[in-house]
Amino acid sequence: MVVTPPLVDKRFSGELQQAITALSWSPSGEFLAIASAGGELLLLDFPAGCEELLRGNSDKSLSAIGFSRDSCFLMAVGQASCLLLWELGGSGIRPIPFDPIPLACGWIDQALWQPVGSLLAVGAGREVRLWDSSTRGWFPGCLDMAGTVQGLAWSADGMQLAASCHGELVIWKPFAKSEDEPLRIPTGSAGLVLAFSPTGDLLASGQMDRSLLLLPQFGQGRPWRFSGFPAKVRSLAWGQNKGVLAPPLAVAAAENVVIWEQRDASEQGWHANPLIWHQQRVQALSFAPGSNLLASASADGTVALWDGRGRLRQPLEGDGQGFQCLAWRGDGLHLAAGGDQGSWWLWPVAVPAREKQNRAAGFGFGQ
Repeated sequence: MVVTPPLVDKRFSGELQQAITALSWSPSGEFLAIASAGGELLLLDFPAGCEELLRGNSDKSLSAIGFSRDSCFLMAVGQASCLLLWELGGSGIRPIPFDPIPLACGWIDQALWQPVGSLLAVGAGREVRLWDSSTRGWFPGCLDMAGTVQGLAWSADGMQLAASCHGELVIWKPFAKSEDEPLRIPTGSAGLVLAFSPTGDLLASGQMDRSLLLLPQFGQGRPWRFSGFPAKVRSLAWGQNKGVLAPPLAVAAAENVVIWEQRDASEQGWHANPLIWHQQRVQALSFAPGSNLLASASADGTVALWDGRGRLRQPLEGDGQGFQCLAWRGDGLHLAAGGDQGSWWLWPVAVPAREKQNRAAGFGFGQ
């Protein structure tokens, strides 16, 4: 009998005073930022072996955090209705805070750095604004929405930005000529989460009406709608392997995780492979960079690690806490997760050689 070694055999942990709401690794891999429902923001500096609490406990929750592509800036947004920024000088150097930038738009749930470039998209009420780290000011123009911004996603090349609100999905090219109008697509319900495929032109939108929208050709093609999910689609994650067709798409609704694979170019060419394990709502999904390994975090107190055949390789537990969020380091070998009672965990993961990315083939879920 062959005994499969565990992917994880040790962990590191810590805690904040309130539930963890967001995690973000710097692209350099040197820093991990951790935010809480109490407005706390903790920065872990791994090369220096230290941590710094950038913001203490308050009554203003943080909803989204993230590092700029060059790892020189850290942002945070949330209940306080302002944009918070810090400039990072590198490991061992104390971050320099900016004065808070007020936006007067109510609670801000959505903000996302451009994957290539210097822009930060901020969902400020019924508009999307762009802050430019190269000028340390607002980029000219903004995107007006029909309702409050629910989701944001940049295309892999950073040239197109998707934004959703109730009844509408908009694809905006900030660098296009001023007369080029954004593409506005009626959806019939609110898009709660958006994600562009990393190797192609597909945009996925998880909808409040328990459906999944797939929009080919950067929204120019006819949308494909998949219905019948047991609840709102709250989390999406694209695989990163480059196959002949689209990479696999992980979708979470209630306690269910489904991997969608494209086997031909038609709407009927998409096939679903359910991954059965969790007992309560799945809060987050993420593929490990450079591998087929999928992590799913649930309110039931487990993080599940799934291999490239859709098999459960190892469950990780949160000491009785439900999980709220997770984030892979860029090397794909370190996984962080946050709990609903303020604890956070960091696991080194031994990714098997067979799960590492094969750019010449697809993932093979369900095969």
